[in-house]
Amino acid sequence: MARFCNTLASLLRARPFSRNDVTSSARISDPTVQYIEDELTREELRGLTTIFWGRSTVLAILSLWALTLPFERSGGYLLALLVFGLLGALPRLLVKHGLQQKIILALFVLLDVSVLTFLLIVPPPFYVDDWTPQINLRLPNFLYVGIYIVGMALSYSPWLVLLSGFMAAVAWSIGFAWVATLPASVLSSSRKTLDTGMSSEAVIASFLDRNTVSLTIWYNQLLFIFLVTVMLTVTVWRSRQLVRKQVAAERERSNLARYFSPNIVSALSSDLSDLDQSSIQPAAVLFADMVGFTAISEKSSPNEIMVLLRAFHSRLAKVTFQHGGTVDKYIGDSIMVHFGTPEPRNDDPVRALACAEAMVGEIENWNEERKAEGLAPIQIGIGLHYGEVVVGNTGHTRRLEYTVLGDTVNIASRLERLTRGTPSHVMVSNDLVSAVNSRGVDPTDIMPGLYPDTSRRVRGRAAPIAVWCRAANA
Repeated sequence: MARFCNTLASLLRARPFSRNDVTSSARISDPTVQYIEDELTREELRGLTTIFWGRSTVLAILSLWALTLPFERSGGYLLALLVFGLLGALPRLLVKHGLQQKIILALFVLLDVSVLTFLLIVPPPFYVDDWTPQINLRLPNFLYVGIYIVGMALSYSPWLVLLSGFMAAVAWSIGFAWVATLPASVLSSSRKTLDTGMSSEAVIASFLDRNTVSLTIWYNQLLFIFLVTVMLTVTVWRSRQLVRKQVAAERERSNLARYFSPNIVSALSSDLSDLDQSSIQPAAVLFADMVGFTAISEKSSPNEIMVLLRAFHSRLAKVTFQHGGTVDKYIGDSIMVHFGTPEPRNDDPVRALACAEAMVGEIENWNEERKAEGLAPIQIGIGLHYGEVVVGNTGHTRRLEYTVLGDTVNIASRLERLTRGTPSHVMVSNDLVSAVNSRGVDPTDIMPGLYPDTSRRVRGRAAPIAVWCRAANA
């Protein structure tokens, strides 16, 4: 019971929709929460439009049916349908012009259920002779009240569904009470029937009497309204909670995508604990650096340097993501990329080599743009190596960094530095070239102009490393 009461309290606290809420963020400090609430508000506004068109469609169908009746009967039906249609059109006009308020919407809901109750209870003047409103209380026409409440669920507002159910119960009860107080009405109930010991024939005769008003039927009708209202309200509320979670997750995913590579975002979204476990696995590591950045910095303002770095990094990151790589970090004018994380793939070395070639092409295209603007060209140096790395999170629990460590990383960084003394923009270890060959791919098909160079000594290693270079004019 306590849980039910808490849920009901949450439903009652749900905000009615208002465009003022869309533009005001003073009440909610968290941008993500505000974004979610704004989306729900817009969905509620669209829900009112859906209700209007749904109602209009149903009324149009009923109007076509009414036209098949004799004129003396169809005229009354068409008039009633017109009134009901206007009651649906006015709230939509208010919403369209931003005038929706709780009290106004409540008023139109009250008018809706009042007109609906009147049409369902009061017999039209052209109906069957001696037909009484008491008979209408027993007919399945009452189910249209439930349909009305179900339709209000399209508003996507728990508050509006609760209001509709409450208003429907009040309006129907008032109509029922009016019929019960008519002079010709004969009140009955199941308890009264059992207490008087009426025979079966008398019970049936009483039920079929055109003036009988059964309180038992009224009890069941109110119970029907209550159950439908509660179930729909809880359903809409739960749907909103699910939407909140989904929108929040997508929002967080979008925020993560600004700082992490897509494959890392997927891993973070699925199970963060997977990244906490370090592992040893093969990976291709790429370092790319802007050659001559120090000289450029001396001639540029801090703002110009920041603009240049952003353009440089964004272009290289775009190429990296296109080839399924992971941007590990930006180090000044350098970028560190790896292929094979979080999970290694068979074509990691192939994609790494293709990414390096695409980076060279991207910078060449950028230089064409810079030349047209009268700016100096940018040169790039790239180092590539393939081997085993340690993959996992490092740092403090409040500031973790997902990265790769090991000798493979050091060699890739050293190879990038070695491009300074050669005319080549790219230096690739023989280990990576061999890995590409082992996948059945010719490295020169990926990077034209790639040729085996002399072995190079790398700082920190005793033995020289066999390398390949990309011809500068390739």
